[in-house]
Amino acid sequence: IRKRLIDFNPLDVVEKPKGRSRYKSSDEMDIFRPDEIRRFLNNVEGQKYETFFTLAVMSGARQGELIGLQWPDVDWYNSQIHIKRTFQHGRFYDPKSATSKRKIDLGPTVMNKLKKWRMACPPNEFDLVFPSDTGTPLDNNNLVQRHYEPALRRAGLRRIKFHCLRHTFASLLIDQGEHPKYIQNQMGHSSINVTMDTYGHLMSTVNQDSARRLDGVIFEEEKEGNFESGGQMVTKGENEKC
Repeated sequence: IRKRLIDFNPLDVVEKPKGRSRYKSSDEMDIFRPDEIRRFLNNVEGQKYETFFTLAVMSGARQGELIGLQWPDVDWYNSQIHIKRTFQHGRFYDPKSATSKRKIDLGPTVMNKLKKWRMACPPNEFDLVFPSDTGTPLDNNNLVQRHYEPALRRAGLRRIKFHCLRHTFASLLIDQGEHPKYIQNQMGHSSINVTMDTYGHLMSTVNQDSARRLDGVIFEEEKEGNFESGGQMVTKGENEKC
C-alpha cells in the first residue's frame, strides 16, 4: 500500500478464526491469589521449571524474555535480572520497545532459587538460564503444554493463560501499594498510560491515609495555632488581646 502497488490492504477483510480456544475469554485478566501461587509452584515438577515459573510470577517478565535470559543478565550483587532480549519464533530479538530493556528487582527467595539452579544448570551454547535438554532455547508451546498446564491441573487450579502470571505480578505490586511509576518500570511498559489503562481498575479508589496526610499538611499548622477558650476556638493573637 505504501508503495502503491495495491489499492487496499487484504488483511482488512480477513475474518478471525472461530476455532475454540483452550482458555475462557473471561480469563484474559485472571490473576492468582498468593495461596494459589504457592499451590501452583508446589506442583511444578523439576528444579528448572520450578525456578522458571517462580521467576515468571515474581518478575512479571514475558515468556520470551525468560526463555532468552542468559546468566550474565543476572545481577547477583543488586538482586536483579536485566532484560536485554527476547526469544520468539526461533530467533533472538531486541525487546519490543526501549523501555522493555529494564532491570527487575527480585526478592531473596527468588535469588536463592536462582543460585541453586545456577549450580545445577548444564552448560549450553548460549549460556541460557533455562536451556532445553539439548542446550537450545525452550519451546514456548512445550513449556505451556507439558509443564505449565499439567502443574495447574495437579494443583486443582483453573486454567489461565501463561501471560496472566505477568498480570499477577502487577496486581501484587498494586496490592502492596507500590507507586505506579515503579510498576511501569518493572513491567517495561512504554508509558505510564499503558500501565494505568491496563491495571488502573485494580488500584484502590479509597485511600484515607493519603487524605489524612494531605489534611495534616494543609491544616495542621492552623490547628496548632488555635486552642479552646470558653467553649470557643480562638487564635493565639486573639487570646493575647483578651
